[in-house]
Amino acid sequence: MTASPLELILILYNECISSLQKAEDAFDRGDISDASRFQEISNNILHAEDIITELSISLNMEQGGEVAQNLYKLYDFMISHLSEANVQKIKQPITEVRKLMMELQESWKQVDREHPQNNVKYERSNTGNISLQG
Repeated sequence: MTASPLELILILYNECISSLQKAEDAFDRGDISDASRFQEISNNILHAEDIITELSISLNMEQGGEVAQNLYKLYDFMISHLSEANVQKIKQPITEVRKLMMELQESWKQVDREHPQNNVKYERSNTGNISLQG
């Protein structure tokens, strides 16, 4: 079974949110000065950063216009925020990014509901970017 590009985007959002939640949970379990707990937090943050980076580089700036540009800026902000959380060992930026990802995920779900696959044409350019038309 293959997934549409929109389904792949939703899968990436789910995975990112899950990694951020795991990082938050590790913060909540106790002393973050414990090396193994900090490593768990760090690994989950880095995983989320990797996913956000993938989402960012998959944007088609030509066809996506202002929406793609705004998403790019937001993804850049998220990566910066998560880097801050990782370096300073603070939970708040992780929570903020998770909430932003959840809001964006809901927006993508709405796109999916409003534009069923048979009404939306998905194209992958030879640069690997995804564009939605319909």
